[in-house]
Amino acid sequence: MAAIDWAAAETLIAIGITPAAIADLGGFRASFSHLPEMNGTVDLGSTWEPNLELLDRLKPDAIYLPAWSSLSLAQLSDIAPVRLCDIHGTGGDPTERALRFAESLLVDFPSPSGEAAIRQLDERLAQLAGKAKPQPVFLLNLRSSNRFVNVYAGGSLPGSALMHVGLQNAWQGPVNGFGFASIGTEKLLQASDVSIVILNQNDRTAEMLARLNDSKFWSAIPAVRAGKIHVSPPVSVFGGLVSATTFAEWLAVTFDKAA
Repeated sequence: MAAIDWAAAETLIAIGITPAAIADLGGFRASFSHLPEMNGTVDLGSTWEPNLELLDRLKPDAIYLPAWSSLSLAQLSDIAPVRLCDIHGTGGDPTERALRFAESLLVDFPSPSGEAAIRQLDERLAQLAGKAKPQPVFLLNLRSSNRFVNVYAGGSLPGSALMHVGLQNAWQGPVNGFGFASIGTEKLLQASDVSIVILNQNDRTAEMLARLNDSKFWSAIPAVRAGKIHVSPPVSVFGGLVSATTFAEWLAVTFDKAA
């Protein structure tokens, strides 16, 4: 089994199947630090240009590819059957799509332990519905310039988890096919009585936050002045059911306490 799609890789591991190869394995490990070690898993190179010669030598049973990928299906199909993961970039609710994708894997790889793992995740999600006290929240990914941020809304996994627990997304503007938009930070100055969640991307986020400590512009944002800034645990915005569940649980606990 080989995974160019990270959400597919996360879901496979959740049901007890460790892929023989994953694209950008270092990035995957950093983004999915909650997963066990993948000893023996091979790095296929970048997600947009994986090493097809290496992939061919590995002879995987199947290749999991993002549904939105521009990679050649015909070329990959010459190596192994291609399975598309449609959690991201295809519209709809990514959390619901993540569950449907996990269930499809159980059809291909039936096992009592895998079924139990997905059932437990589904039950955890069900228990979180409407758990947080309603309030508007911005979901942000920090960028190298403090004048711009990525804001996540409907159509993204973080935005889906936010709505699932009963919170309101403070961003009502347009977003791209993956449910986020790049906006000027000045737009945050206009929003009072709003909380901000910074989606933690490990070292990158820590570096950006350190820069913001001395930013008068950032300090002028109402949520920052009011101390209504929350940094999430490391979360992959392009994850699967495990990522959706753990992020939703954190949101429910954080905003139950903060309300």
